[in-house]
Amino acid sequence: MLNDSIFKCVDELRLPLVNRFYANCNYNVKCGRHDRVFSLSQQGKIIAAARLMPHHQGHFLLRNLCVAPEARNQGVATYLLTKILAELIPTASSTVSCYCYALPHLQNFYLALGFTHLTIEQVPQDIAETHLRNCARKRGWVLMGYSNNLRNDGHKQN
Repeated sequence: MLNDSIFKCVDELRLPLVNRFYANCNYNVKCGRHDRVFSLSQQGKIIAAARLMPHHQGHFLLRNLCVAPEARNQGVATYLLTKILAELIPTASSTVSCYCYALPHLQNFYLALGFTHLTIEQVPQDIAETHLRNCARKRGWVLMGYSNNLRNDGHKQN
């Protein structure tokens, strides 16, 4: 199924198409012009999308990983996120280049892709503050991070 799919970083002029995809999946999302938005398409139709929100310290926040209902449980999210993570370049200021607030039932999905559990002491202040607000709202999201220069146990590779 994924052999004929097209992965791309979406340019600003095509963001309304991704916004429409999210709306069709019942996500209330508007991609920002500074977001790095990625999509996976088949036969001209978006089947999955995700966005990386850049932060001034050089890291990204992964948001809104979504797969069309008819394409779920076929490895599409894993394929898309693997492609996105390959695009990340570690920064000098942060060993973790991408953070996310994972839904509890998706922790194993993220762990399998190399994300690790993090505490607020291990993340930049902006990520920690948002996580604390999410905790106060009892959202139950789990703070996780990914770096392509860390092993899965959170230690730097040589």
